[in-house]
Amino acid sequence: MLFRTPTGVPAVPDPSAPGRLAAAREILATATVVDTLGGAVVHPTPHVAEGTYEEMMVGHGWNVLHACLVSEPSYSPTFEQLLTAVYENLLNFAMSPKVRHVERVGDIAEAKRSGQLGVILGVQNSSWIGTERERLRLLHKLGLRSLQLTYMERNHVGDGCLEPENRGLTNFGMQVVRECNRLGVLIDCSHVGVRTTLDAVRLSAKPVVVSHTAVRAITENPRCVTDEQMKAVADKGGTIGITTFSPFIRTDRQPTLDDYLDHYDYAIDLIGEDHVTFATDWFDGKTRVNWATPWYYPEVTQGKQYGGLGLIGFAQRSELVRVVEGMLKRGYGAERIGKLLGGNFIRVLKEVWQ
Repeated sequence: MLFRTPTGVPAVPDPSAPGRLAAAREILATATVVDTLGGAVVHPTPHVAEGTYEEMMVGHGWNVLHACLVSEPSYSPTFEQLLTAVYENLLNFAMSPKVRHVERVGDIAEAKRSGQLGVILGVQNSSWIGTERERLRLLHKLGLRSLQLTYMERNHVGDGCLEPENRGLTNFGMQVVRECNRLGVLIDCSHVGVRTTLDAVRLSAKPVVVSHTAVRAITENPRCVTDEQMKAVADKGGTIGITTFSPFIRTDRQPTLDDYLDHYDYAIDLIGEDHVTFATDWFDGKTRVNWATPWYYPEVTQGKQYGGLGLIGFAQRSELVRVVEGMLKRGYGAERIGKLLGGNFIRVLKEVWQ
């Protein structure tokens, strides 16, 4: 989803006790925070007032971004566009001491220990594969560790979430799922059609994730997941990432941090605290003129425009501590919060990556 953290959304004054805020800061200091879809580090490159983007992120408590390769001009890259994006990121890893390419699970702990921002390279469509399966093995060698099977539309693998026929995986898609399992590439079913998701979960020998979504039982949006999808993913050992993208949280008004946490409550009640993760879908380098999603996918954006995509109370990277504080206010313990912020996703990566 094209997204940039809006700066015009007002923050809510903190009504909580100082002790809760202090506890939230302590949890952030010890937990490993993984944004299971966190935008892009380069292309587009986020602007920061001082220092580097990576330093800003770590300073506010973020440890790892599951980043999206190629988000301009669309999320459906050609093979050549994807190779260029990988090259740009590899250059950034080589040039910046504050960023670490996460290729194996041990890199996550090392990034946390060394104060670096870990970056997992993923892509939000398998369009770049075309019908050439060998491309997946080549990109894995270059550091790709996550593959979203489809975007909104149909491709050679299967149907996206906006395809009215809701057809499942193709035979070629089944081959791609098996190849991901062999290589150790995480299968991501965000943006993926309901039937395609269920097919992928059933066929995969390893856990599958939906990295950034929300609960359809709360918000009727084709990008949100059904109870059936959530249960299937959890039964296979996977996770559901709850994103802040406002059209997924509420559509009748600007959603708040509390509205966002309602989706966590529902998902945890349905599938358990071991199968829910934290996501933003924030593309901090995006601008008003390169966010074209409302024109092409009004079914998903549901009238929301640039500047209104975040939450009241959590619209900037510096407000991460407010999320932890809100979880504490709802009675979540430190162990549960640690799982939601990163522990659950890391567990899945240990099972999937080789």
